[in-house]
Amino acid sequence: MRSRMFETTIIVALAWLALVPAIAQAQSAIAGVVKDTSGAVMPGVTVEAGSPALIEQVRAVATDEQGQYKIVDLRPGIYSVSFTLPGFATVKREGIDLPANFTAQINGEMRVGDLTETLTVTGGSPVVDVQSATSQQVMPQRLLDSMPTGGRSYQSVGATLVGVAPSSPDVGGSQGMQQSYLNAHGSDPRDNAVLVEGVRLNSMEGNGANQNYFNEGMFAEMAYQTGGIQVETSGGGIRLNLIPKDGGNTLKGDVFYSATSHNLQADSTVPNADPRQRATNAMDTMHDLNISAGGPLKRDKLWFFASVRHWGVNQTTANSFYSAASTLNSFTPDTSRQVLDDNLIQSQMTRLTWQVSPRNKLSGYIDHVSKWRGHEQSSGGGVTGALWSEDSFGVRTPRAYFSGVIKWTGAWTSRLLFEAGIGMNNKSYSSGELQAGLLATNPIPKVDIATATYWGAPSAPYYPRKPVRFSEIAALSYVTGSHAVKFGMERSHGWNKIHQSFENPNVNFIERFSNGAPNSVVIFNTPNIQENLLNHDIGFYLQDTYTVDRLTVTPGIRFEYLNGSYPQQSVSLSDQRLLLLEGYAAQSSAGRANLPDWKNWTPRFGVAYDVFGDGKTAVKTSISKYLVSYSTDFAQNYNPMNQSTDIRTWTDVNRDLIYEPGIDTLGASSNRLFGQVFRSPDPDLTREYNVELTSRVQQQLLKGLSVSFGYFRRSYKNIIYSDNAALDVAGAFTPITIANPCLGATNSLAACGGTYPSTITVYSINPALGGVGTVVDRNSNRDSRVFNGLETQFMARGRGATVFGGTSTSKQVSNNCDLPLTIGSTFAAASNPNTTIFCDQTQFPIPYQTQVKVGGTYELPVKFVVSGTFQSYPGAVNAGTGNSSAVWLPVTLTATRAVAPGLTQASESIPLIYPGSNYLDRMNQLDLRIARRFPTGRFGNVELQVDLFNALNRRPVTAMSTTFGTGLNTPTAILQSRIVSLGAQWHF
Repeated sequence: MRSRMFETTIIVALAWLALVPAIAQAQSAIAGVVKDTSGAVMPGVTVEAGSPALIEQVRAVATDEQGQYKIVDLRPGIYSVSFTLPGFATVKREGIDLPANFTAQINGEMRVGDLTETLTVTGGSPVVDVQSATSQQVMPQRLLDSMPTGGRSYQSVGATLVGVAPSSPDVGGSQGMQQSYLNAHGSDPRDNAVLVEGVRLNSMEGNGANQNYFNEGMFAEMAYQTGGIQVETSGGGIRLNLIPKDGGNTLKGDVFYSATSHNLQADSTVPNADPRQRATNAMDTMHDLNISAGGPLKRDKLWFFASVRHWGVNQTTANSFYSAASTLNSFTPDTSRQVLDDNLIQSQMTRLTWQVSPRNKLSGYIDHVSKWRGHEQSSGGGVTGALWSEDSFGVRTPRAYFSGVIKWTGAWTSRLLFEAGIGMNNKSYSSGELQAGLLATNPIPKVDIATATYWGAPSAPYYPRKPVRFSEIAALSYVTGSHAVKFGMERSHGWNKIHQSFENPNVNFIERFSNGAPNSVVIFNTPNIQENLLNHDIGFYLQDTYTVDRLTVTPGIRFEYLNGSYPQQSVSLSDQRLLLLEGYAAQSSAGRANLPDWKNWTPRFGVAYDVFGDGKTAVKTSISKYLVSYSTDFAQNYNPMNQSTDIRTWTDVNRDLIYEPGIDTLGASSNRLFGQVFRSPDPDLTREYNVELTSRVQQQLLKGLSVSFGYFRRSYKNIIYSDNAALDVAGAFTPITIANPCLGATNSLAACGGTYPSTITVYSINPALGGVGTVVDRNSNRDSRVFNGLETQFMARGRGATVFGGTSTSKQVSNNCDLPLTIGSTFAAASNPNTTIFCDQTQFPIPYQTQVKVGGTYELPVKFVVSGTFQSYPGAVNAGTGNSSAVWLPVTLTATRAVAPGLTQASESIPLIYPGSNYLDRMNQLDLRIARRFPTGRFGNVELQVDLFNALNRRPVTAMSTTFGTGLNTPTAILQSRIVSLGAQWHF
């Protein structure tokens, strides 16, 4: 650890000393052209931008020979701009509302006069960025404070924006305690970039898709870029710039509190519910307390900001109960005592901003987060659970959740800007711990595969994890009025350490019963310890934003180097005693380097054209190449210490209903590669990427009202798939044609839905080839994934009101006939034709689907404020891995020898219906807030509020079982019923 910290410090220091810069993480800018009354351009005019948001109060530049100027790296806030030149009257423009990541065009016209004469101009703030081709939506603090966004997280805020899809619906923050993901325009959540102070703070897990739990109270604005991402960022997902609050020269603070309970939730019973749904998720209690304050430690010199948050969500868990009676081979639920999914997150953050000198600023923050979850479920017994006991839930405890950034910014001259920073995200935690007091009972995880019932202990290993990411940036920008040249470097590195074991040292298995009779055991290769390293994720890039007349072009080029590995790993023989008793070999592993070792170039180009020269109409287009993001997961794919399982028949020799390693008899292994490395990357494997094309028209119709129309296309290339050459031969599989069982499914509860063929084909493997060969991951020359979408947006800002929204109509079609690589891919899946039935989605009439978003706030007379959001999705919402813009419902058959005579495998999962032919019902969710403000003089104002989440009380099914049989179409998730939440805010 100490050596890695030393390495990080040296790298950042060298970057500063050698001026190895990265693109200036400019949050906002003001730009324009200055002319005299005859229309001639005026070089040498001093332009000053002032705002309380700047600790230095004023930033100044001079116009270039074309009369153009640009002031970059500005904080969001309210600005005034002045133009001065000897022999001309000073012109001042006031009341400019500058959002994050926005270039406001403020032109000046100067007339001959005395320098001491000042002409003050007031007018509406620009609403069209005519110099950037990037697609962006910004949520300012006034909307963050006033709108009902449930969990008050960047995910719940992002879900209200046009074109952005969440991984799961969230009513009132009920899902905000767990990881959720966002995607836009066919992107993958792993390619999202979450930045604070311009430094990327993605977690190391999920190739960067998993995030820390940020404290919303620390942010002034959230800017979501969803297309035309510039070269400072590698991936092409959502670029989320979280703008932290600074403090200021005046002490200010905010207190937010809201709470609800089951007494304020509508009846959670679903009308006409499926009789197989034993119990639904429902709110028990929820609270959110967020206290923030900031101000000067020394005016114009040192500011502070601090925020604490205490947030808890407890809700009942569907089909999960305490035990009325449990035996060694059965579980009887007490249906009057439903299991509570209890969660608590706490955050304590502090930020300092120091104006070291007139041209140098140092800022930094640290946020310590702890998350506790009292009941977390994971079904590892090989069957989809339908009933769970309380003791089968694990406990998640925090270890070291924190993030932090230190950043230095230097305005060396009016044209030369430099910055450097370092960030860290540590998201260490453990999951799967036993419930309190359970260890003393020698607990054993159990599942009845006939009734899909889990009890006894958590059915997955205890799982401490330590994902840590360091990020460094440095940036040099040379800015004139016409050019903004940027050259830079961005680097991430870190590790993910994983320890897997059952907390009961006498267990490395799950007992499986069938209607109470011993059937089999699932054996895990635990305990094991693995470490995967991200050695270098580094990018160098160069970009110029060039404005000539009404045209702005932004060409950029980026070079990236990605390198990962895993070190030597081993587990002591004494810790592997159970595996040895069960007849397995001891596990150990030598290290392996260069997993991967990739070097790539990615060009990007954007154009924005101010059509009429008045800053009100812009045509924008961009074409960009983005690399697919990786952290440590690529090395983990090939790490021999990955979790393995083996299902073996169990003969209970002494008939005590307890599996005893070394005593009871086990059948033959069903996994010949248990605990072994069965896959490797092709030596010529190259990095996946995607190409995005955007084209938009944006126009200001009236003061404060803008609309836009856009087209987005994304195409993935070099898709990686898994291949087993031993099976790519004639005679490897024998086709077996059977009648599609959907034809005979007349029970309305178990009807397949959609369209389907009358027969299906199941492929039986040649027994001589079962478990033979080696899986090699290669680049496919036929797999594809293409997104096409049309998008409309509007934004209206007026006195006391803000309304935004629009529609997104899109579809994404894939060809997965080469099996795409996934973490944990099984050996049997590679080159198996059963996994690629209906794989070419281009052959099916997959429809376009439309999502609708509307949000806003309106101040009524007598200080009442009404606000709300409306979200409408086609079928299930799912950001998942970005594979679909709207997720259709599959239906799969677990094919066995009983339904496919001659099948040599124990079973295969076979799709029965055509892709895109069956969807869940549309999900509509309306959230409302009614608030009343009470001014308290010098103590600010207090606001009392009532929130109605899912105000219309719509209860659509959001997920259901898709396995053909009696359980088909069983609802597994239903939108929470209407929740009323009471709260208050105090702004002082």
